[in-house]
Amino acid sequence: MSALVKGKISDTNLSRNAKGGTEQMRDRLLRNVRPDLLEKVTIHLSRVRPENIVDGIPNIFWAHDLANDPESKILADGGYRKFAKIVFVSYWQRDQYMLMYGIPHSHCTVIENAIEKNFTPHERSVDTVNFIYHTTPHRGLHLLYPVFDALCKRYDNLHLDVFSSFEVYGWKERDKPYEKLFDLLKKHPNITYHGARPNAEVLDALDKAHIFLYPCIWQETSCIAMIEAIRSDVLVIHPNLAALPETASECTHMYDFTENVQDHMNRAYQATHKILDDPVFINDYVNKSLRVLHRNSITTFTDNWNRLLEQVTR
Repeated sequence: MSALVKGKISDTNLSRNAKGGTEQMRDRLLRNVRPDLLEKVTIHLSRVRPENIVDGIPNIFWAHDLANDPESKILADGGYRKFAKIVFVSYWQRDQYMLMYGIPHSHCTVIENAIEKNFTPHERSVDTVNFIYHTTPHRGLHLLYPVFDALCKRYDNLHLDVFSSFEVYGWKERDKPYEKLFDLLKKHPNITYHGARPNAEVLDALDKAHIFLYPCIWQETSCIAMIEAIRSDVLVIHPNLAALPETASECTHMYDFTENVQDHMNRAYQATHKILDDPVFINDYVNKSLRVLHRNSITTFTDNWNRLLEQVTR
C-alpha cells in the first residue's frame, strides 16, 4: 500500500483514493513530525512494495494490519531484519507479531494512534438518545441493526446515524454484499444512513451523539473510531475482543465477546438497555479526566515519532 519515502507519499492503485484510518495516521505523521527526520527514512504502512525499499537509509515497518495478514509474512524467517524498527499501534498487536514471526522485543516499539480532536465534555439532552456507528460495515454493522431495531421496540426516543461504507477506502465495489443491509438502514424510521463522509463531518456528528454501540466481530489492532468517540465524550459499548480493551483505557462499557452471533447480539442488547433505563448514566458513566486519553494525543504521538526517528537516524 502506501509508504513515506524520504518524506513523500508513494501510493499504489489500492491506496490512492483511500481515506481510512491508516491514511489518516499517515497524514497526521506528515503534518506533525519533523520533516528533516522524515527525509532520512522510508516508512512502510503495513504492506511493503519492493520499489519503496530504499537502500542506504533506515526502513521502518509501521504495522496497522493483523499479524496473520498475508502481507505481514514479509517479516517471517528473519525478514524483520530488513527494517530498522517495527512500529505497532497497540501492545496486543505487537505481541501477536512477536509470537508469529519471532521478532525480538528490542526490534519493536508501540506508538498508539492519535486524533487531533480536543476533549470537550458537555452535557447532552437525552430527550432523544443518539446512537452512532462510524466504521466499515464488516466489523459488526449486521449485528447492530437487529440490536438497535429491538431497542426501538422498547424505547421510543432513539436515533442511529450510520457512517459506513468501503468507499472510505475507494473500494465502493466491496459494499455489494451489504446492499440489502444498507436498504434496511435507509428504510428504518429511526436510522439515518450517511454512507462514507469526510472525517470532519463524522466528528461533528459525534458531538451530538450519546452512544457508540459497537458489536464488533473484527480483531482490531487499535480502533480510531473508538478513540474518536471517547474523546467526543460519547459512551462506547463493545465486546472485549483483541485490542479493544487496550484502546478503551477503562473509559467504555464492555461485555464478554462470543463467537455465537445470537449470543453476541443478546449481550449487546442487554448492556445497552440497562444504560438506557438510567439516562443520567450516559453523562455520568466515567471519570471525565480519563477520557482525555493523553497517550492518543497528537502531542504524545509526535514526541514518540520524533524520538524514534532521532534514534534510527543517528
